[in-house]
Amino acid sequence: MAHIDWTLDDKELLADAHTLVVIARKADLTDGWPLAALPLGIRQAASRLAADLKPGPGVAGTTLLPEGAGPKTLVVIPLYDKVSRHLSDTRAYEIYQALRSLARPDGGKVAVLAVLADAKHALGVNLGIARSYSIYSRKAGNKNAQGSLKIQLLTKAGHVPLDLTWALGVAAVRNAARLVDMPTQELDTAVFEAETRHAVEGVPHVSVESIVGDDLLKLGLRGLHAVGRTAMVAPRLVILDYNPPGVSDAPIALIGKGLVYDTGGLSLKIVGDRMLTMKCDMGGAAAVLGAFTLLAKSGVQKRVVAALAMAENAIGPNSYRPDDIIEMHSGKTMEVNNTDAEGRIALADAASYVARKYGPKFLIDAATLTGAQLIATGKWHAAIVSNDGELEAKVIAAGHESGDHCMGVLFSPELHTGDYKSNVADMRNSVADRANAPSSASGLWVWMHIDDLDIRWAHIDLAGPAFLDNRGSGYGVGLIYSLVRAL
Repeated sequence: MAHIDWTLDDKELLADAHTLVVIARKADLTDGWPLAALPLGIRQAASRLAADLKPGPGVAGTTLLPEGAGPKTLVVIPLYDKVSRHLSDTRAYEIYQALRSLARPDGGKVAVLAVLADAKHALGVNLGIARSYSIYSRKAGNKNAQGSLKIQLLTKAGHVPLDLTWALGVAAVRNAARLVDMPTQELDTAVFEAETRHAVEGVPHVSVESIVGDDLLKLGLRGLHAVGRTAMVAPRLVILDYNPPGVSDAPIALIGKGLVYDTGGLSLKIVGDRMLTMKCDMGGAAAVLGAFTLLAKSGVQKRVVAALAMAENAIGPNSYRPDDIIEMHSGKTMEVNNTDAEGRIALADAASYVARKYGPKFLIDAATLTGAQLIATGKWHAAIVSNDGELEAKVIAAGHESGDHCMGVLFSPELHTGDYKSNVADMRNSVADRANAPSSASGLWVWMHIDDLDIRWAHIDLAGPAFLDNRGSGYGVGLIYSLVRAL
């Protein structure tokens, strides 16, 4: 689905559409008011379809429309009338589940009428729709597909006026998902850097620098270097700085894990198919890039510094090994006991470097860090580890606004730092007890490299929601964008 338009005109919405999708709460569909502006034949078909549908995961009713009605196919998606307290009325996941269940012909023209309880949910609804239509494909039949998607948002007060942020946000989400979907043969660290530079090309007040290969060692980024040094394309730290005039406050720092592939290193992922899909291990960096681009293009009046730690955790004669001791950028020494716990190494170096160079007030990192996140909070909610309760609450609130839902998990250094004890170094890099809140403990490891600084920190482990149904989702773009605006 290549192109998205927003429309406030009912006729324009239906013009040339092959499929019309109506999304609304069951109570609103029963009441009938969202359908009032539709042509009679479509309205009657939608009413009949809605009467027989019960809301549920992936529920969508489909019927063929009579000749001359305009669209050939009608789809009605009934949403729950109420949501639980850990979700929000953006209904992003309900929308995603239903839209992803539909068969969409390549090159099809789809019109979506989405009914909102409140206009303030518009950003989240749009992002929920956006993540349902992936743009990356290497199928031969998709080369010349010219699909389009038109979206109309409606409340009882009328059509919701277009906001430029919707378009920018949808583009950022879909691009983040595209990057996650790209195999490493197409997205090595050099290409990822090029994609990053292209994303912010021409955006006012943005500068980009990169620290590549052995230059990482000169600046003390020995952990990031170790993780990626044996790959055919060098590791790098790519730093984006959005610094609009008139802003004097300390910056907000965003750190993204950009492991373009994770073999596990010498601790090879050899059980079953654990290595399959590890192209997605840069989902945190993709989310940070998307959020940064959206913030800068929308002109937010805050200084934002984003650092993307890019590496491929490959195997070669110069691989870092279990038992190696590496001095991290923070100055702390790490005894490697698991080369498959590499993401935290890359993140911690990047976080320490940015924290000490730029002096941010807030530091937010995002990473597909642990499979344990899915056990802790599931595949739909990211896990949040934070040293500040107020900041954690703001992250969760940003998730409700954006539809990128998340939940707080333990921040307990007193309980978890002992799991990293080493007899010969300041710490190991992987926990001794995998039954002791490993998602929390893994996030904590990043904080242990900035714990001497006065920084309010939050870690977003998005391993589950960043890669849904074996596709990139663009998760995290809306969450981080909404959070930075709120800070």
